[in-house]
Amino acid sequence: MTAITAFGLSEQRLRDGLEEELVRSMRAEGSVPTLHAIAASIARILEQDHLRMAEQLEAAGVRLDPAPPGDGRAGEP
Repeated sequence: MTAITAFGLSEQRLRDGLEEELVRSMRAEGSVPTLHAIAASIARILEQDHLRMAEQLEAAGVRLDPAPPGDGRAGEP
């Protein structure tokens, strides 16, 4: 029997995490849903998702070359 494992964060975890990040960002910016708060929240939850995927790949034996922080080109030469 084949086990099915979610890759990255689950849909529920993404929604919950995005909601938490939006509330945190909005509180920091005066409880207003600014574009900056929304963008920052999405970026943070996507980073968490990418980190989870990297952990899963490493656990499966896949080695990733690290990219410089903020580069956005993981694995590119």
